[in-house]
Amino acid sequence: MKAGIVTITNGYNYGNRLQNYAVQESLKSIGIEAETIWKNTNVFDIENTKYLFKLYLKKILHYHLTKEENRVLNFHRFNRKYICKSKFIIDETIPEGLDGAYDYFIAGSDQVWNPYLAYCTEANFLTFTQTKKKVAISPSIACDAIPKEKIDEFTEWIKDFQFLSVREEKGAEIIEQLCKRKAEVLCDPTMFISAENWRRIAKRPKKIASKYLLMYFLGECNSVSREWIRVLAERNHLQIIELQNEKNFGIAPDEFIYLIDHAVCVCTDSFHGSVFSLILHTPFVVFEREENFEKMNSRLDTLLSKMQCSERKKMNIDMSNALFMRFDKSDAAIYQEQKKYKNFLRKILEENK
Repeated sequence: MKAGIVTITNGYNYGNRLQNYAVQESLKSIGIEAETIWKNTNVFDIENTKYLFKLYLKKILHYHLTKEENRVLNFHRFNRKYICKSKFIIDETIPEGLDGAYDYFIAGSDQVWNPYLAYCTEANFLTFTQTKKKVAISPSIACDAIPKEKIDEFTEWIKDFQFLSVREEKGAEIIEQLCKRKAEVLCDPTMFISAENWRRIAKRPKKIASKYLLMYFLGECNSVSREWIRVLAERNHLQIIELQNEKNFGIAPDEFIYLIDHAVCVCTDSFHGSVFSLILHTPFVVFEREENFEKMNSRLDTLLSKMQCSERKKMNIDMSNALFMRFDKSDAAIYQEQKKYKNFLRKILEENK
């Protein structure tokens, strides 16, 4: 059997690239060959051939690469090494022959169903194929409500999936309200892959401190949070490594795994920053993140609740205990989520038989 994965393939997001790899590997673990179908939406897509050629030419000719361009090349290296890429590319249209090339199509994971993202197009809901081929593996809606103007199309696009799951409890509630269907709430696919297997692809970055606190913020880290982190690092004699700053912006996804694994503590507002801290047994502190359109807490709230570690929110934690964390409860919870995830995948095999 062969499956085509439709997920977010543009941008430079660690969680996205690593969940893409995890979906691919989880399907392979049950005997399904998996390929990712790229979506090209603009020149900044990390797999845009003309753009990549331009960057490699600049590098060969020793032109200065911006931090963004350097990151693109590092992400491209990761994709080439670890992601099985389809020959088909979705742009403004669906390529001829796509539907017949795969036995199943996978929507997910990541925020492929976030109505506030321009990348969330009809193709993310697999409307180009028939019901029996449509599988949703942990897609994230990532907000508390669908905008009124998009309710009708979301209802139409979601209602006929053969196998339907979602990544957060709130997403399941939204789907039931829209479609009168129950979507299974599954863990993020990255949690299906063991710590041992993640460490196999981890890559050590150049020139890192022996003892460090890792900062990974996708939203703004305000002055109050930044000062709290500075004091925590100073009290424990830790260097601060900030992933999104000028110096470290080019860090690749496999280096991201290494940095979380070897950090003394991770301070983050990121869902995947928290997920990998749990998988790799690194103490972490979760800071609230807000975007222009919505609070981005639904996914993290679901995660922390399931992992029985809501005390890791900054509002609940005492600085004196920030570097200590037990993982027995979260390990047990991850094991149960892995079983649930695998049982969902097995339904695909049973249906095919």
